[in-house]
Amino acid sequence: MEKIILGNDLVIYKVPFIPSIPKEVLLFGVQEHINNNKTMEACDAFDYHGEYEELNEIEKVGIDICLDIAKQENITYTECKHNSWINRVRAQNPIQYFFAKEPYHNHVILNEGSGRFEPKYTFIYYIQMPNNLQGKEGQLVLKDKHGKPHYIMPKENEFLVHSSNIDHYPKEALHSTVDRIVLASNVGFL
Repeated sequence: MEKIILGNDLVIYKVPFIPSIPKEVLLFGVQEHINNNKTMEACDAFDYHGEYEELNEIEKVGIDICLDIAKQENITYTECKHNSWINRVRAQNPIQYFFAKEPYHNHVILNEGSGRFEPKYTFIYYIQMPNNLQGKEGQLVLKDKHGKPHYIMPKENEFLVHSSNIDHYPKEALHSTVDRIVLASNVGFL
């Protein structure tokens, strides 16, 4: 696990992970999940509740990484909660419905708005990254408490973990021929 300090108050963890299932099989499962759960054409975030064994391995590893970070930070708890989703940022239409006016968001506010627990960490596992990137395209943008943006380039087969209260968004990749596909989860403690 690599701990990266992007500013005085902004920390992100990077953890490489190669799943036991090939990328093509994971993407097939993702597409099947999207097809079975499509309720809004413009929404590209799909709640995930363990429907596909191929993706469950990634979810479990991500939660375990968050538990390791909590241990390092001396967080005590009696219960660990999580909510997961598959997120697709389309190459040709990257504006996501919920973030059309303001791309920055954080998962404490999102979970609060949906009546869920308050998360401590958010992990993102990159199943597929956009190609043909130019400049800062495809990067994850995170805002520190002073409002300064910090950029980090995710890689396929990599977890990025950050505090759930960090405002962030994925930068578009208008030159890409493939979508950005991730499995993500909020992890919180009671």
